[in-house]
Amino acid sequence: MTETKDRQMQIGRQDFHPSQIMVMRALNRAGMASRIELARTTQLSAQSLTRITRELLDMGYLAEGARRSGQRGQPAIDLALAPGRLMSLGLVLEHDRITCLAGDIAEAPLRRRTASGDFLSAAATVRAAEELIAAMLQELPGNTKLLGLGVSQSGFFFEAGTRRMMSRNDIQGWAGTDLAGHFAERFGLDVIIENDGSAAAVGHTIHGIGTAYRNFFLVLMTRGVGGGVIHNGQLLRGRLGNAGELAVLLPGDPAAVRPTTESLRDWLSLAWGATPTAEAIDAAVEAGDPAVRQWLDSAASVLGRALESVTALLDPEAIIFAGRLSPAVRAALAERIHLGGPAIGGIAAPRPGIIVDPGSECLEYGAVALPIARFFEPDRA
Repeated sequence: MTETKDRQMQIGRQDFHPSQIMVMRALNRAGMASRIELARTTQLSAQSLTRITRELLDMGYLAEGARRSGQRGQPAIDLALAPGRLMSLGLVLEHDRITCLAGDIAEAPLRRRTASGDFLSAAATVRAAEELIAAMLQELPGNTKLLGLGVSQSGFFFEAGTRRMMSRNDIQGWAGTDLAGHFAERFGLDVIIENDGSAAAVGHTIHGIGTAYRNFFLVLMTRGVGGGVIHNGQLLRGRLGNAGELAVLLPGDPAAVRPTTESLRDWLSLAWGATPTAEAIDAAVEAGDPAVRQWLDSAASVLGRALESVTALLDPEAIIFAGRLSPAVRAALAERIHLGGPAIGGIAAPRPGIIVDPGSECLEYGAVALPIARFFEPDRA
């Protein structure tokens, strides 16, 4: 049965005018702005902007800051999105842990619940995820409105017209699991599912270094390798939602070096005679350990060739390295990759810069950002 409380918490685009969404989207990007600045950004008239911001203030979705000093005329009042008022839930499904988060359109994830264990089967994953979501909903303030539930899952969409995903961990279990339908029925929330690479890319359009770019490709380095494409500020999904899959451009041999946590761990376990800790790996990168250098050179070689294809096909402004592979390792990989491109008569096409995500929580940011990104989609405003 769907809980009445959860039904009352759901809110969506249908509850706002397009111009209201436009103003909130502008504030999400700016963080804080005056009415004059918002009118310039949204191209709304001053009269319309004043009316819309008053409506959003009365609804509790905007907050007024201090008056600006040191300016001629009447001091401007800064406006910002009200924290904790319009929120979304995120769910990250990984083989060894499940994370449920709550965040809002004003800030990065604010609340977090995690379950660790063996989550290779679909049934065990769904049970644990359902418990985390239910517990998170009970923690939220009574006046919270939810834009929905975003889910980051490793795998690929395999059926047109559905949001079912296939995972190598439990083929039969996931083939028969309608995760979006199950959670929508259980909690009365809109559910948005994306593969982990796409979810991480979306997260960077809302809260992350990707906000500086309109076109970028994200490389996700976790247990496997994934990718996500942002084109003109929006996720490029493709026909089923599998666009950006980078793994097919890497060696398929299980023994081959790949830019993943497992590949690095296995390589160093063999070289060092013991399973390395995250701290030991970062220290070895800093010290220039020979085994680490050899792995980095090999991983950068295979990844660089794949990114040459990505760059030629997509022409991104930037390539973002993200994931559970530590920032120190990702930075060392980035230093070793030098992308080429077409050149005639000494004039070469600009190449994208490789940007390293300074954190390792891109999946968490991505999952909670999925409902927010859908709410802000310009072509739907």
